[in-house]
Amino acid sequence: MNFDFESRINRRGTSCYKWDFDKRLTRREGLLPFWVADMDFRVAPMIEEALKKRLDHGIFGYTARPESLDEALIGWFSRRHKWNIKASEILETPGIVPFIHMFLQEFTSPGDTVIIQEPVYYPFRKAIVNNNRKVAVNQLLKDENGSWTMDLDGLSRFIDESGAKTLIFCSPHNPVGRVWREEELLNLADLCRAKDVTVVSDEIHADLVHSGYRHIPWLSLPEERLPRSLALVSATKTFNIPGLTTAFAIVPDPEFRLGCQSMLTALGLGEGSSSPLSYAAAEAAWREGEPWLEALLEKIDKNDLLLRERLTDELPGVLPGNLEGTYLEWLHMDYPGNLWKKLLDEGLWLSRGSDFGRSGEGYMRMNIACPSTQLEEGIDMMVRAL
Repeated sequence: MNFDFESRINRRGTSCYKWDFDKRLTRREGLLPFWVADMDFRVAPMIEEALKKRLDHGIFGYTARPESLDEALIGWFSRRHKWNIKASEILETPGIVPFIHMFLQEFTSPGDTVIIQEPVYYPFRKAIVNNNRKVAVNQLLKDENGSWTMDLDGLSRFIDESGAKTLIFCSPHNPVGRVWREEELLNLADLCRAKDVTVVSDEIHADLVHSGYRHIPWLSLPEERLPRSLALVSATKTFNIPGLTTAFAIVPDPEFRLGCQSMLTALGLGEGSSSPLSYAAAEAAWREGEPWLEALLEKIDKNDLLLRERLTDELPGVLPGNLEGTYLEWLHMDYPGNLWKKLLDEGLWLSRGSDFGRSGEGYMRMNIACPSTQLEEGIDMMVRAL
């Protein structure tokens, strides 16, 4: 099947967070955005068809999650990731970040320490701070090949010194693009189990893994080596439907799951908390979306190659990392001055590396999930600015 990843669609005027709020967020207008993790591609045709069919029905009353959606979710993760999820383990939640906030409120107390591994998706830190918990940062390490790894010795010390009992984990990792290997995951699992640390694994980028790499779901590891854990998944990132919010917490342990379900129930959330359009889109994505996803991954690989070739030739001081997963380039920028401001002045909007933690200083994150001409235009701006 042929899919169009090259047409540039005007998203301005649609209350688009990525395109319409530049003045509010940067005090500049008319910027070309490569910041938030939102693709500039039209959604998969099978999702559009499912939405049109649901719209044609014409009634949008109270709607509960259909069993067919659970079946689609289970089938997808079994086919794509060899992860066997039971229907009883699935909890519905209105979103991954909202769930993390709720989880911290329910399973930790004010003043408790929660560990994250920076540079990392900055809403993790915000969720901890917003709920009056303490942030403990176990910095990722960068090896001689430019690949980021977990500092498990440092993590062990942090747990002992802080008494932290919760780790928010990012897999694949945003923003550094790592797809964790099985040995790394097992070593982390052994450490957290020995230290009685609960792991919340955000796996929203699970499907965005490039050739030569494989995402290993946290909960697919041997049960006897896992600490108390849950995993958070969604079709929204893979299929560019974050405006159709719905997500799922996979919680195998019955007692832990009951606690999570009680938390959602107490807040009036969980079952039926998403819209009928969200259900229709997610089910269509997981049932029929594999051809589109395979074509998308090829497109991201081509854009990655385009970016690397042009940076090598024209901006050798901008060094992309190893993009194993996601569509987010983690760029080390070896130039003086306030580079984010320089790029904004040229009309180019990237994410500041410092937003992802202290170890993000000197970096910027660039979303390359866009048509080639748009990426070329952004690179041209970067070259002119630097």
